[in-house]
Amino acid sequence: MSFKNKNGDDKEIYNDYKEDATVTRRSSGRPRGSKNKPKPPIIITTKSPKAIKSHIFEFASGVDIAESLLCFASTRQRGLCVLSATGIVTNVTLRQVDGTVIVLHGQFNIIMMNGLFFPLGSSPSRLIVYLGKDQGRMIGGTVVGPLVASGSVMVMATSFANAINVRLPLLDKDNDDDEQSCGCGNVDISSLKK
Repeated sequence: MSFKNKNGDDKEIYNDYKEDATVTRRSSGRPRGSKNKPKPPIIITTKSPKAIKSHIFEFASGVDIAESLLCFASTRQRGLCVLSATGIVTNVTLRQVDGTVIVLHGQFNIIMMNGLFFPLGSSPSRLIVYLGKDQGRMIGGTVVGPLVASGSVMVMATSFANAINVRLPLLDKDNDDDEQSCGCGNVDISSLKK
């Protein structure tokens, strides 16, 4: 193939693919194989004594559930928050909202159970339970006596350490130097319900 260049001379161009033409071109970016290497995960191997821990307690038939939970909180020196429970209990003594104390004989299904247990000598412990009986009837209140398991009872709870008991509303004389007043003043609660 021939063509004329600017000077008018005829020149032949050969397309020879076997010719060695090395072009030194600098690539931009990172060199090959230099990607960010994955970093090993950080694993904390020490347990913090202040950490919240979850527990599933299983109570055998005849065991007083409330007394056992209080004993656990006292011996471990940890607070215990009961989240839920399932199973059947018998011989229950409850204080209802109006202050009356009732003793229930027979077996009852646990519908709901929650409460707080603190080590002895700190804040008072409280366990609230709602129980079901035949024909969909339900009764509940604060446990003030034995709460005996009838068969296997499972209780889900979390334990914690160093809980601070704060009574609200804070009074100005009760505030420490590093604490600030919440500034709530007289809040209209009806405006919060909208």
